[in-house]
Amino acid sequence: MIQKIIGIILLFAIILVPPYVWFRRNRHIRPESIIDALHSRYEGISFISIDHRTARSKFLGIDRDVYRGRLHMNSRRGKARYQFTADAYTGEIMETTEL
Repeated sequence: MIQKIIGIILLFAIILVPPYVWFRRNRHIRPESIIDALHSRYEGISFISIDHRTARSKFLGIDRDVYRGRLHMNSRRGKARYQFTADAYTGEIMETTEL
């Protein structure tokens, strides 16, 4: 009887765990977490704008879903404007360029 219960539990684990892990790894993160990452990475940010829709972009030869946005920072020489690109799955800031 115990072996049947263990077998059923093991069968459910084998059937349900891989799809759960796959769905958790292959979903887009919230753009708010990217905003939090930008605030922790840069000081003096006065404005952040992010497009909540993902865009397809080729980065280092790989097609990726990305979030794009802009940020303004206060610096010694005035207000600097930047455009950033962040990975939609990991939230990693992939590119930041000054405008």
